[in-house]
Amino acid sequence: MRGKTGAACTLIILLVWGLTGPHFYVGLDKSGYHPGEEPVLRTCNIGLTPISFGEGYHLYRLENGTLAPVRTGLIFPAVLHWLMPFQSWEQKVSLKYLLENESVGGAPSLRDLPPGRYRIVKEICGWPRGCVNASLEFDLLS
Repeated sequence: MRGKTGAACTLIILLVWGLTGPHFYVGLDKSGYHPGEEPVLRTCNIGLTPISFGEGYHLYRLENGTLAPVRTGLIFPAVLHWLMPFQSWEQKVSLKYLLENESVGGAPSLRDLPPGRYRIVKEICGWPRGCVNASLEFDLLS
């Protein structure tokens, strides 16, 4: 009888875990970067169902307690990545920005981001909750 009860409890736990997903982890290789370095953003599927996401991300600078969007001037390809349970994927994050008076078209001159605290936001999608924004913060050192 105990074996059936334990199996039933395990099944219920797995069902609840699956129904509260998607479950993922998003992290950077370290918490602070110097000019010229490129952070590596790692996305891991720690759930029981596949997750999906694109290559795009948004950068924000923390200024006086508020988030200000960074105009990166980056154009991301329309590629959809799928991660099966317990798989991971990595991408490099550009720490450059586009000046206000320049356009994305042509050959823009990208500048290094100034030192400060930044937040990166990436959209991750999965069953059953749909898409959610994952975010994490890092420091850009002088």
